[in-house]
Amino acid sequence: MKKRSNNNRTNSGDENIRVVEDRIHPDVFLEFHRYLEMSIEDINPENIKGIKRKLAALAKTGTIESYREIEKIIEDRSLSDLEKDFAIVALNFCRFSIENDLLDISTDMISGGLGGLSNKIRFYVAITGKEGISENQYKEIEKVFNDVLGECDSILEQVQFHDFYVSLLILGSIEYAIGNILDTAIGRCGFLEKDYYATNVEIPADERIRDWLDGKLDDSEWAYKT
Repeated sequence: MKKRSNNNRTNSGDENIRVVEDRIHPDVFLEFHRYLEMSIEDINPENIKGIKRKLAALAKTGTIESYREIEKIIEDRSLSDLEKDFAIVALNFCRFSIENDLLDISTDMISGGLGGLSNKIRFYVAITGKEGISENQYKEIEKVFNDVLGECDSILEQVQFHDFYVSLLILGSIEYAIGNILDTAIGRCGFLEKDYYATNVEIPADERIRDWLDGKLDDSEWAYKT
C-alpha cells in the first residue's frame, strides 16, 4: 500500500487538534456521534433511559459535573467492554468541550482504533523484504525507521519479526503524512518491498497479512484511516 501527498508536512502550525489516546474501535465513535445527534440540547440526563443515551447527553452538556458523573459510570464494573469504550469516548468529548469553553478555543478530536499519544496517532505497519529479511537487515530497519521518525516528530514504539514479514508500531505525528514517512524510511532500506500494509484501526493476525500479500484484500480493506 502507498499513500502519498504533495508535502510531507500536513498540519503545520495547527495546535487545536487532540488525539484520543485510548485504543477504541472507530465504530464506537460513530455510534457515539449518532447518539449525540439523537440527544435534545437541554435534556436532563437523569430522565434518560439507557446507558449510552445517558452518556451522550452528559457529554453534550459539557460541564464539570457531567464529567465527574461519566467518570463514576466508567468505574462501574457492571459495564460491558463496549459500554465502557463508549463511556471513555463520552468522557473525552466532555473534557474537550470543557477545555474549549475555558480556553475559548475550538479543539478537534481525532481518534483511531489503536489510540495515540498527545499529537500522535498509533499505526500498525507490516513490511516485507525483496528476498526475505536477515538479522542484520532487521537491525537496519530499526535504525532507519528510528531516524526517519525522529525527523518527523514521530516515534517507533515496536519492531517485531514474523515468519514472513516485519511489523512496526508507530506513533505518527499529525503534522506529517504517514505515507510520506513510510515511503522515506522504506526507500532508505533498499532491500524492502515498496508496498506495505498500514492501519490505525487494529492489529491484524498473520492470516490477514498473508491475504494482503496474496492480493486477496482490496485497498478499502487495508488502507489506513484518519
